[in-house]
Amino acid sequence: MTISTKMFNEQTIANLGRLSDQLNGLQEQVASGKKPIKPSIDPIEMSKLSAAKDLQAGLSRYRGNMTRIENRLSETDVALGQVQNVMIRIKELAIQATNDTLNAQDRLSIQKEVAEHKRFLVGLGNSRDAQGQALFGGYMTNSDPFEIGLDGSVSYSGDDGMHSLPVSASLSISTGIDGASSFMRIQTAQGPKSVFDIVREFETALETSAHYQTDVNVTSAEGALLSFDIGRQPEPQSLRIEGATGSADITVTMVSGAMQPMIEAINAESAHTGVVAEASEDGNGIVLSDLSKRPFRIAQFETGAVRGAQSKPDNQILVQEIVSGEAVGSSVVLVDKDGALDVSLSGLDAVISHMALTQAQVGAFSATAELRSDMLAQQELMVEETLSGIEDADLSAVVTQLQSLLVNRDALRQVFANVGQQSLFDLIR
Repeated sequence: MTISTKMFNEQTIANLGRLSDQLNGLQEQVASGKKPIKPSIDPIEMSKLSAAKDLQAGLSRYRGNMTRIENRLSETDVALGQVQNVMIRIKELAIQATNDTLNAQDRLSIQKEVAEHKRFLVGLGNSRDAQGQALFGGYMTNSDPFEIGLDGSVSYSGDDGMHSLPVSASLSISTGIDGASSFMRIQTAQGPKSVFDIVREFETALETSAHYQTDVNVTSAEGALLSFDIGRQPEPQSLRIEGATGSADITVTMVSGAMQPMIEAINAESAHTGVVAEASEDGNGIVLSDLSKRPFRIAQFETGAVRGAQSKPDNQILVQEIVSGEAVGSSVVLVDKDGALDVSLSGLDAVISHMALTQAQVGAFSATAELRSDMLAQQELMVEETLSGIEDADLSAVVTQLQSLLVNRDALRQVFANVGQQSLFDLIR
C-alpha cells in the first residue's frame, strides 16, 4: 500500500496529539495525586467513589452538629459554674448576716449586695450561645427567657424543651438544659421554688430581720402579753413554748379576737413547759407566764400558708413583757418562722446542691458527646482511607509510564523530523 507524504504527516501529528493528551493526563495525576475516575472508564470504581463521598458528606454534617453541641454544652457549663459561684457568695453573706453582732443597718447593707447578685443571676439565665440563641430558653431561643418584674419577681417565658442534634443515624445528643428545670424547680422544705424566689426571700429576710423577729425570750417574772394580728379568717396558727421544764409545739385554728383555743392548747402542755396562759383583760390577747417565775422562750411561729419571708407579714404576734401588772416597753413583733435567716440559708443550700446536680447532668451530656466525637473521628478516618484507596494514583507507576511516553514522543518526533527532511532527489539517489 502506498503511503503519501500527506498521510504520513497527518498520522504522525495525530499520534503526537494522542501522546500529548496521555502525557497531560499523567502530569495532572502527578500534580494532584489523584487518578481520573469516570463512569465511562471504570463504572465500578465510580460507584464506590460516589458512595464513599455520600458517607463523607453525612459525617461532615454530623461533625458540624458535634461542634455545635460541644460549644453549647461548654457555654452552658460555664454559665452554671458562674451561678454556683454567685450562690456561694450569697451563702457567705447569709452566714455573715446571722451573726448576732450585726445590727439592722448592717443587714440592710448586705441586702443591697444580694439584690445586685440577683440581677446578675438573671443575666446568667439569659446567656446566649455564639449564634445568639438563648441557652436556657428551651425551644424558645430567640428571646430572653427570664425577666424581672416591677415588684422584683422573676418570670420565665421559655418552655421545658431540651435541644438535641443528631450525631449519627441512630443517636442525638442534648445541647443543654432548659431554664425551667435548672432555675425554676428547686426542691426546698417549703416546696419547689425558683432560684430567684429563694434569693429574693433571703433578700426579704434581711429586711425582715431588721424590723421583726421569729423568736423572743421573756425574762420578766410576770410573763408577757401576746396580741395576735392574724386576720378574721380561720387559719392554723402554730408556735413553740420553751419553758424551764421543757418545750411543746402548739397548733390551733383561730382568728383574731378568739383566744380561747390557743389558751386551752397552751395550758394542756403546762405540765411539760411550766408555762400557763390566760386571757388578757380586754379578751383580745393572751398573758403567758412561767409558774416558777423563770424566763421562757416563744419561737417557731407559723401561720396559714406562708412560704418564705414576707416584707409585709400577713400575720404577726406582738409581744410585750409585763412589769408590775402592766405591759411595758415597745412590742417585739413575731413573724412566721419562714422569715428567719436560717430558713433562707437552707434554701440557698438547696440551690447550690441543685445547681451541682444540673452541672453534673450537663457534664454527662459532654461526656457522651466526647465519646461520640472520638467514634466520629474514627469513621472519618476510615472514609478518608477508603477514598484514598479509590482516588489516589500510584505515583511510581504513573511516573514510569510518563517517562516511557516521553521517550516514545521524543523518538516519534525524531523519526518525523528525519523523514520530513528527505526530498525526491534523496530517494532517486
